[in-house]
Amino acid sequence: MPVTAEVDALAQVEGRSSVHGRLKAKDGAVISGALVKLTDSSGRRFTVSSSADGSFAISGLPADAAYTLVVEALGFETMRRSDVLPAETDLDLALNVDPLQQEITVFAQEELLKTTPEISSTLSSQEVTQLPSVSRSLAQFALLDVRAKNTAGSGSDGRTGTRLSLNNQSFRFTQYLLDGSTNFDFVLSNGPQQNVSLSSVGEFTVQTNTFPAQYGRASGGVVLVATKSGTDQMHGEAFAFVRPSGIQAAPPVSTFHVPNQKLQWGSTIGGPIRRGRTNFLTSYEQLHQERGAFIQSPTAGFFTGKLDSYIGLARIDHKWNEHQFTTLRFNGDYLTTNNLNDAVGGFVQSSAARTDVQQSVAGQLTQRSLFATWLNDFRISYASALPLWYTPITPSISIVRPSYATSGGSSIEHLRTGAFQVMDTMSKTWKQHQFTFGGDYLHEKAGYNLISTPLGTYTFAAGAPTSGQMPLRYNVTIGNSDLSYGQELMSAHFQDDWKLTPRFTANLGLRYDYQSNASGRTNLQPRLGLAWNPFGDGNTVIRAGAGLFYDQLYGQLQRNALNLGPDATTASYTISNPSYPTPPTVSGTQDRRDIYLLSPTLNNPYTMQLSAGIEQRLPHGFVLEMDAAFLASRHQLILINQNAPTPFTRTAAGQTRTAAAANATRSYLNYRRSDGTTIPVANVQQVSNAGNSRNPSGEIRIRRNFANHFEFQASYLYSSNITNVFFTGGNNTGTSSVSGITTGENGPSDFFQRHRLVAYGVVELPYAFRWSGTTTAASGLPVNPLTGVDNDGDGIASDRPVGLSRNSFHGPLQAQTDVALTRTFSFFEKVRVETRAEFANVFNHNNFVKLTTTYGNTATPGSSFLLPQAGIQNSDPSRQIQFATRILF
Repeated sequence: MPVTAEVDALAQVEGRSSVHGRLKAKDGAVISGALVKLTDSSGRRFTVSSSADGSFAISGLPADAAYTLVVEALGFETMRRSDVLPAETDLDLALNVDPLQQEITVFAQEELLKTTPEISSTLSSQEVTQLPSVSRSLAQFALLDVRAKNTAGSGSDGRTGTRLSLNNQSFRFTQYLLDGSTNFDFVLSNGPQQNVSLSSVGEFTVQTNTFPAQYGRASGGVVLVATKSGTDQMHGEAFAFVRPSGIQAAPPVSTFHVPNQKLQWGSTIGGPIRRGRTNFLTSYEQLHQERGAFIQSPTAGFFTGKLDSYIGLARIDHKWNEHQFTTLRFNGDYLTTNNLNDAVGGFVQSSAARTDVQQSVAGQLTQRSLFATWLNDFRISYASALPLWYTPITPSISIVRPSYATSGGSSIEHLRTGAFQVMDTMSKTWKQHQFTFGGDYLHEKAGYNLISTPLGTYTFAAGAPTSGQMPLRYNVTIGNSDLSYGQELMSAHFQDDWKLTPRFTANLGLRYDYQSNASGRTNLQPRLGLAWNPFGDGNTVIRAGAGLFYDQLYGQLQRNALNLGPDATTASYTISNPSYPTPPTVSGTQDRRDIYLLSPTLNNPYTMQLSAGIEQRLPHGFVLEMDAAFLASRHQLILINQNAPTPFTRTAAGQTRTAAAANATRSYLNYRRSDGTTIPVANVQQVSNAGNSRNPSGEIRIRRNFANHFEFQASYLYSSNITNVFFTGGNNTGTSSVSGITTGENGPSDFFQRHRLVAYGVVELPYAFRWSGTTTAASGLPVNPLTGVDNDGDGIASDRPVGLSRNSFHGPLQAQTDVALTRTFSFFEKVRVETRAEFANVFNHNNFVKLTTTYGNTATPGSSFLLPQAGIQNSDPSRQIQFATRILF
């Protein structure tokens, strides 16, 4: 019987005892090769595998301690039992097959409290399927962690809808893992590269602070998804979700109802290929949606967008013997639409419509091996994706009138990525230590083809057109790009969870990350955690943690430098006071282009995290947690204009400088390329490490895991955030109002909310009814006031009114409540049917993500300032009603 906890000589000492028992299936067959894990209140773990006759025994345990018992067996559900006492009678445990292998929990009393410093939230597959989610998106479940925020409207499509900000950080500093392997869109860094169906998810975790050394490449946090496996009995579900158009509320800002209907259906089936040895699980999901996007100006109307998506997964698990287990998973997803995220809507007219495609195909092999007292996890994976692939339906010159209308467009953008990863992790329990160490190698590549705005864009002053009005500028990118680029990343980590005394545990970790596209080579990240059980009864735990966390430089920086650099085959020009309506001819020696550079010493941004908290068990199964955290980020990315005009200091509203006057003050007129030739330039934007931020916060959480027919959790977060830049990788994002002047640039991040409350619960009602609900209330998001004109003549529209700082305004309060009511019907012995009604945003509260930022070039704000913008990205959906049926067998 292999044992992964080394049992020392104390096993024979008086006061030591054992936990022993036998495992069997519901039909009485013994279960061999199952992993049986015991964890004490300090986090120390003992693991054995059951013998051929299903028996197991763990000896050398203090007789006066209580343990949590977890049993995992291929083809069976995971069983968890709390407060198991050594020396009790022989445990006779039967593992029942539940549809879709949903984890069951047997509560003797209460769960053990955490003895690690990390701040995190975990949802089981049961919670994922029970809680309401009209979007059926994992990103929406991440928002149940009070430190997570969506960065676009919660109804957004595709990868934009999965984009998360954790701890007020940029969404580009959130890492994603699928079954332990990297699932991160490394170029756009907008979210996970692969999508899987909710019905195939076994566990979902969001780690936000002081997580262990095996996780990295992110300072914001890590989102982990684990898929389900098959069982030894055929089981599964079929489901259909319907959102009828006629009963949905009108979208925010809209003055009338628009089409809004969705049909989402699919199934997940698992079972044996060879009982006791090989099991399979397959999942398929399809969606068809028709959603009207409200066009608010200049004439009210709507544009109906159509979206189709397909998600599939196949997984095989094989037990070679009691020591070797192999998992093979293949998955893919595909999405196509003519109005992704309401690209048409709000001020954008139907002439700007385009066709978008997003796609991924991936596979992973996992080998888990028991070598005497060692447990080894080896993974190899590959993923290919189209994170960005769009073409205009009718190409034309784009006309932009801020806060009034945008029409036309000619951008074509194609991006294909691939990622290959090998990783290995070893773990061992020895005396008072639980060791984990390992590393990974990740090769990422991208093939990119771009023809950006070949017909160009005219930009006028904000507001409605006036007689004889001429455009302020004309922007155009000419030429063709066909680029291949990539990077290599490597990491190594070591973690020791050390029980110093029966009441005191230390968590010691060290991580190293290497990225080929970064200059830094000293990315060592120490991690330290301490936990103290002051009364020795496991009812109170005081913990603290500290560590360094490095981010990776995302591929969009490299992409922009190649496409917009001095040696690029494409060139971007900004022509002030251009001819109209016939576009000016560009690329002559008199025309200056904007170029984009990376600092030759660009380092990985990093964040120092500190946390302290207390966890207290309360009566009736409730647990109270209070945590404080402080994040200090350095080497954050920022754009520095190396060829900016001299500062144009305004003392009163309405002051402007012409582009010609601004250009006359630039440091140089030409830039030398690598071949020795020169090109005329305007703005020379260089990505540098001059940004910083700080983020203190305090969180209170009370929870009750499911027992006696209900579960509940509520969390409140109070935070502060100050940063001198919020750079998201675009050509001009994160630029100061006046180049070279930092006054007024300190302010909150774009996703900062000082107050945030999140609660959810599930209640089992009589007559097989079940109620579940979630509610969120939060402060409004920051708004950055802009004049709407290029006051200093530098060609960058980031000018703010005199005396106003970055993100100095904020939107209205956000609040939303979602509920679901489910009724279960049982047919025969193994068939259940669930009927379900879901109501999202029950009270139809308008939750705006983006407001009109044009303050105006005047002393007082214009009438459109802070007005909401239509579009699914700019606000959360209004009240939506959805009906569903699930057949479980």
